[in-house]
Amino acid sequence: MSRLFIFLLIGTFAIAQAAAWRESKSFILKKDELAKILVKSEGQERLLNFRWTLYTDKALVVHESFDRIVGQHILYVGHTNQSFRKVLLSSEKTSRDVPYVIVVFKKFDDGNKTAQMDLFLIDKESRIVLDYLTNK
Repeated sequence: MSRLFIFLLIGTFAIAQAAAWRESKSFILKKDELAKILVKSEGQERLLNFRWTLYTDKALVVHESFDRIVGQHILYVGHTNQSFRKVLLSSEKTSRDVPYVIVVFKKFDDGNKTAQMDLFLIDKESRIVLDYLTNK
């Protein structure tokens, strides 16, 4: 019964947020392959990058960096910890909706040793421009 409740809750959230993102991009990355995104906003350019370093016990260890602030996440497919969120403009600089990206771990290909990760830009007021510096 609890799985059904979680499924319905996630489904309801997905429908409510279906049109929330303005832009999305899929990355298929090998171990230590860097996804680089140039974030342009309000006359400044900052670099967002992420990579994975370990896949074990169905968990993916992801390292990310944005504006020289680093983080590490352990992500699982189909789990609460499937994604991480990165705020792109500080709330002190704006009283409007704060734009952010969500990076979601979608699947791991054991044969190719690659991880698929999807990036979603949530920016209701179109203040952010993303340039993908990775060829994938």
